[in-house]
Amino acid sequence: MTQIPEIKFGTDGWRALIARDFTFETVTRVAHAVAAALHESAPDKKRMIVGHDRRFLSREFAQTVATVYANEGYEVLLAPSFLPTPALSWAAKNEPGVVGATVITASHNPAAWNGFKFKEPFGGSAHPKTTKAFETKIAELGAKSFAAPTSEDFDRAAKSGKIRTYQPLEQYLEAVKKLIDLDRIRKAKLRVGLDVMHGAASGHLASLLRSNGVEVTELHGEDNPGFRGVPPEPIEKNLMELCAAVAKNDWACGLATDGDADRLGAVDEDGSYFSTQQILSVAYWHMLQNRKKKWSIARSVSTTRMVDLVAKRAGQKCFETPVGFKFIAEKMVNGEAQIGGEESGGIGIIDHLPERDGLLTALLLLELVATAGKGLRAVYDDLCKAERPYYFTRNDIHLTVEQARSVVRRLTENPPDRWQGRPVETLSKLDGFKFYLRDGSWILIRPSGTEPIFRIYAEAESLPASEQLTAEAKKFVETI
Repeated sequence: MTQIPEIKFGTDGWRALIARDFTFETVTRVAHAVAAALHESAPDKKRMIVGHDRRFLSREFAQTVATVYANEGYEVLLAPSFLPTPALSWAAKNEPGVVGATVITASHNPAAWNGFKFKEPFGGSAHPKTTKAFETKIAELGAKSFAAPTSEDFDRAAKSGKIRTYQPLEQYLEAVKKLIDLDRIRKAKLRVGLDVMHGAASGHLASLLRSNGVEVTELHGEDNPGFRGVPPEPIEKNLMELCAAVAKNDWACGLATDGDADRLGAVDEDGSYFSTQQILSVAYWHMLQNRKKKWSIARSVSTTRMVDLVAKRAGQKCFETPVGFKFIAEKMVNGEAQIGGEESGGIGIIDHLPERDGLLTALLLLELVATAGKGLRAVYDDLCKAERPYYFTRNDIHLTVEQARSVVRRLTENPPDRWQGRPVETLSKLDGFKFYLRDGSWILIRPSGTEPIFRIYAEAESLPASEQLTAEAKKFVETI
């Protein structure tokens, strides 16, 4: 009998290696369990949205899920081709009578991975109680074998009207455009580089920008399920080509979306990487100062403290959450925060979605540049002068299960009381182990929620200082 892999929903959905654990049989199993859970929690809702990204077999996996849902009694609204995940999140919130949206995507993970995300009717990632219900139903299925639906099964469901084509892209883009001062962007006559990393924003974001007066050069928009061997994650090491192009062509900035386009990376006016921490800082400052929004912010535990300072100066609150936008969304849905962001590069605003949206974030940055009349780096430098400088580093370390347990045990039983000679003020165990240092810097050591690695984060007054803190934490983790 085929061994059934453990299926757990992490910070945003379930992800696994294609052909090993992410198979048509396991995806079928998960879809049956999700349908069973939703029949119990939302028995009056009989419509489900299904979409996918550009990964290997994503379309076929989406058709499998759609067929299972149709057989479980749902009217399935299936996207005709790849779409940005935010478009599907928006549809889950705005399409009447739907129980949610299922998205086949592994986001920024390497090409060998795929995943299963679920977006709730409020437009955000599945709440922990929802994913717990999914996992419970999966466990109840036990060793029962599931035959994946065939293409003929899909065709029959489509012909019967149980599955129908659904394209929310135009409505979603119109909703995004209403949130932005497009006239200001047009008048600025900006020239930008755009790296869509062979992902779900391909063609869509460039078309949106061009239609509003931005001169765009799109990189890596062609279909490539292998992503050229580069994971579709818009971090510095993956954006060197974009950095060089911005510097060479004197573009206003560079923008980069991840595999499913809910996250954004950026390059400043000098061709240097502009971190996700800096993106959130200037975007929040822009909403408070230029947009005159009286907004509090929710940020994940691994995210810059600069936004704490910006919030405090404006008389607003900053809420710290565990990693995972679902926790930030909870603060937004509850009315405590009106904007949220995380270290991995996602921003959501209450006027739109309690969820990450890379396309909206791109437009917000362009609106900021057009409003300020200066580049992203210049805006952030001004912010550092007004508050204090912050520089962030992150280091990912692969550990065995035994090593990981040892790290957690040492951090629990005998945590350091200083790092690089800097005294620890407080230790938070909200998500991992976060050391707040007395001078305002910090270190966080935590296991990833989506990959078998430990992540080490640090933020300090300079890049060398931040790197030194990260290096010391890495040495601590690797010491057996």
